[in-house]
Amino acid sequence: MREFVLNLHLITFVQILIAGAVATVWGIILIWRGKPFTDGFRSILYTVAISGVIQAALGGILYLFGCRPENMLHLVYGLIAFIGIPAAFAYASEDLSKRDMAVLAFASFAIAAAAWRAGATGFGGYCPP
Repeated sequence: MREFVLNLHLITFVQILIAGAVATVWGIILIWRGKPFTDGFRSILYTVAISGVIQAALGGILYLFGCRPENMLHLVYGLIAFIGIPAAFAYASEDLSKRDMAVLAFASFAIAAAAWRAGATGFGGYCPP
């Protein structure tokens, strides 16, 4: 069971990196072209947010199994990935202006960067047999 959860934790890591990068680039393109907020952009933001929540939940389960990352800073980066997009949505107004899209695109970048750093500080940790 622990190996299955660990593999899912690794898979969602890659998913956050890809979805976060796509959301960041998509947001920048929308801002640059002066286009309105699209349903596709909203969907990729939800994908990043849900992936961050799943990633954090799986990490919590691994922690309960006794697994520990190599560096405890891994947990801080995991928390950033967990709250990044929801916090950005709370900050953004209902009309989703150009400024709001910039906030959401930056949040996507921050989550992808936090996931990258979490990966750098988490590999090589201890997970009891």
